[in-house]
Amino acid sequence: MKISEHLRTANWHNVLHELFGALGLLGLLLLVPFFVSILFREFLYTQLFGGLSFGSIVIGFGVWHLDFFNSEEMNLIDALIVTALVYLLFSLVGAVPFLPIKTFLDGLFEAMSGFTTTGLTMVNETTLSPSLHFFRAYSQWLGGMGIIVLTLAILLRPGKSAFKLYASEFGEANIQGSVISTAKAVIKVYISLTTLGFVAFYLAGMGLYDALIHILTTIPTGGFSLYSESIGFYNSEAISMTVTLFMILGAISFPLYYLAVKGEVREFFEDHQVQALIALVLLGSLVFIISFGPSPANVVPGIFQTTTAITTTGYNTVPTGALPDGDKFVTILFMIIGGGTGSTAGGIKLFRLLILLGLIRLVFFRSLLPKEAKLPLRFGNITVGKEEAESIIAFFLSYLLILVISTLAVLWLEGTSLVNSLFEVASAEGTVGMSVGLTSPDLHPVSKLILIVNMWLGRLEITPVLVALYPGSWR
Repeated sequence: MKISEHLRTANWHNVLHELFGALGLLGLLLLVPFFVSILFREFLYTQLFGGLSFGSIVIGFGVWHLDFFNSEEMNLIDALIVTALVYLLFSLVGAVPFLPIKTFLDGLFEAMSGFTTTGLTMVNETTLSPSLHFFRAYSQWLGGMGIIVLTLAILLRPGKSAFKLYASEFGEANIQGSVISTAKAVIKVYISLTTLGFVAFYLAGMGLYDALIHILTTIPTGGFSLYSESIGFYNSEAISMTVTLFMILGAISFPLYYLAVKGEVREFFEDHQVQALIALVLLGSLVFIISFGPSPANVVPGIFQTTTAITTTGYNTVPTGALPDGDKFVTILFMIIGGGTGSTAGGIKLFRLLILLGLIRLVFFRSLLPKEAKLPLRFGNITVGKEEAESIIAFFLSYLLILVISTLAVLWLEGTSLVNSLFEVASAEGTVGMSVGLTSPDLHPVSKLILIVNMWLGRLEITPVLVALYPGSWR
């Protein structure tokens, strides 16, 4: 019996219906950079954003309302494919505003890096116009919120289809019973943290525009900056520590904030992922402080380096390319781990790491106990089933396999060192954005495509993209 003979295929009507609806939504969202370009009197970008907005609204909502699409209830495969293709669609459209200064491939790289909240860049930040600076930051803010969550809250009707789309993006942490209400609750938390961070950044010493751009890229753990020196431009411990705080907040599961507001503060601090995140930040900070030189002047840079890596934000206060190989490997490890599930962070996620460590512990103790002894795999008060454990192991191995293959390909194409190739690929797949200097317009076109695909895979945790690309999903 062949597995392929029993696979469910995608419903083209469902997928196209939701994609055209998402395109219309993108048109509405592009009205914001359209008005920003008018504010800065950059009328070339006014025309670009205006044309993209108008065209996306007319085509997207126009086709979405056609009687041709008698869409049925979506199954899981439809939801996964829509999730993957929406990010690709937004990135393809988002590449257009970069055409006055970049090739389409470089524009696609920049847009994918934005919407996937990665932060790797093909541009010199100091030469960008204010409109493009805002669009880059805005794309990361939208990507962090989750294009699918936006679609749920604005376009989709309540029901199973909505829940499957939501679950394919954020997991099944349905905190309000209705997935539409859940999506709106997540958005409220997201906007509240953004507003609070904007005020905090301004009070810490950033100007109003700087504070706006950087909070739009901090809460989504994106990392795009106004300056090539990133946060190091400010040379301010107050700003560095304020940014550190909000990077950590962005890497914590957003449903936990909702529960905390409802009075369940204890559950917030007792969450295993929150505890693991704080523990790893403290441990990594100690490692970097010792490596940088055990002096008071290196405490803040050590904390910042750890936080920006494990939260997958990607800001810098020290030149990453100048770090010794040992520090690069430690940074790579943190970039692979990432933040909490249900947060804007990338990586394999702390939940999976803790489950994997639990599996190792379980296998060890089983070898010391009688065969009839049964030890369940537990995560807090939750018993992890066999299928869930297998899924986590499969994801982890897939993640590492993609990391290794991509690293070898970039190593061969670019002729750079192994550690630098691994660093760049880990940064792309973990949606981090830190770079040792390899990412640039001079990168081989195939290397650019490899990093684009890695960003896409990493943002959506592999499965939706593989399902969308698998020919059997469509036949």
